[in-house]
Amino acid sequence: MFKAPKNVSAFHYQDYRQFLRDWYVSAKSRRGAFSLRAFSQRAGFTSPNYFKLVMDGDRNLSEDSIPKFMKGLGLNKQEQEFFHNLVLFNQATTHEKKDHYYRRLLQSRKFRQLKPFEKSQYEFWSAWYYPIVRELLCFKDCDGTPEWIAAHIKPQVTVEQVEKAMTVLKNLGLIEKTGSNKWKQTSSLMSTGPEVSSVILMNYHYGLLQLARETLDQLPPPERDVSAMTIGIARDRLPWLKKMIQDFRQEVLKFASIEDNPDTAVQLDIQMFPLSIKDASKQEGGTPS
Repeated sequence: MFKAPKNVSAFHYQDYRQFLRDWYVSAKSRRGAFSLRAFSQRAGFTSPNYFKLVMDGDRNLSEDSIPKFMKGLGLNKQEQEFFHNLVLFNQATTHEKKDHYYRRLLQSRKFRQLKPFEKSQYEFWSAWYYPIVRELLCFKDCDGTPEWIAAHIKPQVTVEQVEKAMTVLKNLGLIEKTGSNKWKQTSSLMSTGPEVSSVILMNYHYGLLQLARETLDQLPPPERDVSAMTIGIARDRLPWLKKMIQDFRQEVLKFASIEDNPDTAVQLDIQMFPLSIKDASKQEGGTPS
């Protein structure tokens, strides 16, 4: 009788295909215990190669095939619920759907036990004002109370929102208390990095875009700088342009790191993305040249 490998748990993964690859290697290492044909028979698939097609990314799992796969994998009830949401998270085609299923993953008690900071990171990057709270705590005239911070954030946020932000910042180790209502940052620099690689960071950038729309007409020209340019460039030079933006961002971080007496929180957003396609005839609905 086949027994599922116990040393590979879905709760450690955010990519279900990688979980399947590791599960496959572990199952194969147990001599005579696993074959693709036996898996398909146990799961109820007619194709003996279906596991490999899904594992290699050549096929997606449908709602009908997910329960069969879970049966073939020998998952318990808690693992089944997590695996189901993980598949839908990975196969989602829009950010809204990815975010929905990611929040479902965060509801798993076992997942939270294995990755205790994941929920706090999600909360931090899903609210535009969390980094601002962190900056304001270091201002010279800040009294360290949520009331003072809430009163100095624009657009307005509530005291309760600031209190929650401070709790999350503390849990993530981004701030620490040094005295009565006195706080300090554990590091002066914080960045999402050069790539938006997860639904968590995508939430942050979505929030900033919405924030820009809401505040653009509320700030007088001397307090803002909004510019845009449309340029023509060879596609193979896009990586160079991207590298120039990344280098500039690092220079700004260095500039901010030597500030001894900050008194203004500033949001700096830089955007670069192609607005044309290389070969319109290859795109659906394109006009042949």
